[in-house]
Amino acid sequence: MSFFERQLQTAVRNITCWANKNGFIISNQKTSCVHFCRIRGIHPHPEIFLKDTPIPVVSEAKFLGIIFDEKLTFKPHILNLKQKCVKTLNLLKILSNTSWGADFQSLLKIYKSLILSKLDYGCMAYGSASKSVLQILDPVHHLGLGLASGAFRTSPVHSLHVICGVPCLQFRRLTLSLKYYFRIKSDCEHPMYDRVLHPLFGTFYSNKKSYIPSFGHRMRFLIQDLNMENVDILAKEEETPPWTEMNIAVIDDFSKQTKSLTPDSVYLQLFYSHRQQFNTYEAVFTDGSKTVNHVGSAVVSNHLTIAEKLHNYCSVFTAEIYAILKALHTIELQDIKKWIIYTDSKCSVEALLYSSRDSHPFVIQCIKLIYTLKTNGHDIYFCWIPGHVDIRGNEQVDRAAKTSVIKENFSVPLNDVNQTIKSFLYKKWQSQWDSRVHNKLHCIQPSIKGFKHINFHHSIAVKLTRLRIGHTYFTC
Repeated sequence: MSFFERQLQTAVRNITCWANKNGFIISNQKTSCVHFCRIRGIHPHPEIFLKDTPIPVVSEAKFLGIIFDEKLTFKPHILNLKQKCVKTLNLLKILSNTSWGADFQSLLKIYKSLILSKLDYGCMAYGSASKSVLQILDPVHHLGLGLASGAFRTSPVHSLHVICGVPCLQFRRLTLSLKYYFRIKSDCEHPMYDRVLHPLFGTFYSNKKSYIPSFGHRMRFLIQDLNMENVDILAKEEETPPWTEMNIAVIDDFSKQTKSLTPDSVYLQLFYSHRQQFNTYEAVFTDGSKTVNHVGSAVVSNHLTIAEKLHNYCSVFTAEIYAILKALHTIELQDIKKWIIYTDSKCSVEALLYSSRDSHPFVIQCIKLIYTLKTNGHDIYFCWIPGHVDIRGNEQVDRAAKTSVIKENFSVPLNDVNQTIKSFLYKKWQSQWDSRVHNKLHCIQPSIKGFKHINFHHSIAVKLTRLRIGHTYFTC
């Protein structure tokens, strides 16, 4: 303890000196110390001074809305969180009146925004609490779903989750924790990067089963179950400065037609006419493909074909925008200055036009590369063309994307990993629901996707929900 006191006192002294030099004053009344320790016997607390005034040692302290207690059980935080949520549920009770109350979708949105958001906040930290402590929050979740759907309190909780399309709090905590883990993994400058990806004391936690492992160990065991331990995350790309003038040139000759109502021959004639108008520009076709076991990107230009197989976790948008990025790299190596990049992905063109700071890393790389090419005198257009209308270059690139076999060490974008995590946990939820064969709702709704929303009056929707769950005034 004497060693800790010397180190902490030195740190407090340095902070105080820095504050004095920069015009800040640290309040003695608002400063406290928490001694995190699980020793049950009598043991001394540290004595740390702030301006010759001892800093009081307290049993718990709130930091960024989370209460940290000295035993790190997080029970005070969870009890306080439950109390706040129960008060907010009173608003939902008023709005959920069965005769004149709000509709189901509105009540569910109110519950998610006012109550479920509080339950989700900080779950990566307080998720290390014991199972019995975490279960304190379950009644709040079930009551909120019951009020939103109009179901009785005696309704099975698994039916409530399915009828509302909202999983249990345990699955939500797992999802948010995994997303946070991979967010840390995507940023090597994150202060918790080494501690989370390479956690210490692994042998200690494996021998001491009663001790709750750290966040890194908890996530490592979960990732092994999901078979995601070898997934490399694409690093976050630095955005272009706001003063950089980016004029993405787009040709909009085919969007005016409705694809379902336009014959292929009309599109072909439009494309031939378009190519005659822009005959001085070289054409490069890009495409991305995604099936159950294959994700590929391809680029076709003249007699050059580039096709790559991406990671199976990548989305079709990642495949499409990666193909555009490969096309820009191909253009960079050519002496020709005038190019038109053809793609059958409207969302890729829109992403380049309306990029933001949270854009896909490949979108930001494309924008940077376009700026470099334009600086070097290149004239580049982007043009959306409809797919599968017998345009020769588009058909070639489509086949190349579907049959690509060259696989590089491809990093997966963070958004695609998040979708994969969500998909994995929904499969786990579905398997749990499949085991409820004697549930009344399971007989008419075997999928966790729930029912299609119909805009009934609230009183009719409540009756319908109770009939589907099997808990009504006649059956309770």
